[in-house]
Amino acid sequence: RDHRFAPVRGIAKALGILLMIFVPLQLIGIWAQLDLADKARQLLDDEISRSEFEEASQLNLGSLTGLVVIPIAVLTMILMFRMAKNLRVLGRTDATWAPGWAIGGWFCPPCVIYAIPWLMFRELWKGSDPDVAPGDPSWKSRPVPAIVNLWWVLYGLVPLIGLVTAANVVSNLQSLDAEDLAERIDDFLAINVALALVSAATAVVYLVMVRQLTDRHVRSTGE
Repeated sequence: RDHRFAPVRGIAKALGILLMIFVPLQLIGIWAQLDLADKARQLLDDEISRSEFEEASQLNLGSLTGLVVIPIAVLTMILMFRMAKNLRVLGRTDATWAPGWAIGGWFCPPCVIYAIPWLMFRELWKGSDPDVAPGDPSWKSRPVPAIVNLWWVLYGLVPLIGLVTAANVVSNLQSLDAEDLAERIDDFLAINVALALVSAATAVVYLVMVRQLTDRHVRSTGE
């Protein structure tokens, strides 16, 4: 058995940088949604041609956020995996979530609301308490701050509104007639912008949570 602690500070720093990049990109995406909605209304009012609207709809600046979403997800899994392994070295016995859940938990039902990652983050927070001595079984009763639950509400629950309304899906169906697409973009503008704002806020909350958890963890491991 490896009794060495896995480093987490570098991973957390890289993750934080990506999150700080994600937020302005998401705000740019909101601006792009507003601009496209304006073009949609112009098309419906016969102020611009179909070709002008179709050209605007194909220029999706909001997709820029996709450039950082995947590396954010990968670094999150690596960070959680290493922290879970470190909890074993700290003697945090009876852990519910083994290191492998840092990856598998994101894909297991109910994966849409990310319940397993939320529960694992709660356990990582408890196990990373620097005031609990290695091997002390009382670690599982340690409190978890509201920010961990807030992250889950913003990331796992609020976006369900988008699934219920199918706003994100419908507004991107390229097979729709131009006028139909314009109507849907206009109809769902408010909720799509609201969800994008929630996504940006979620990234900020997640950044704070990661920093606090990492600081707590490295104080326990002595990194």
